[in-house]
Amino acid sequence: MLPEEKDQAPEGEETFHVWRLLGVIGLVCVVLAIASFIVDWAVIGPLEGRVL
Repeated sequence: MLPEEKDQAPEGEETFHVWRLLGVIGLVCVVLAIASFIVDWAVIGPLEGRVL
C-alpha cells in the first residue's frame, strides 16, 4: 500500500456513529424547546386555562 492510499482514520480510532449524532441533535432540540417554552411562559405570562 502506498502512503497516499492509507486510510484517513488512525488505527484504533472509534468509527463514526450516526445514531449517537442524531441523539445529540435530538437532545439539543428538546432542550431548546423547553427553554423556549419557559422564556415564552415567563414573558407572556401564564394564559389562564391554557398552561398548566
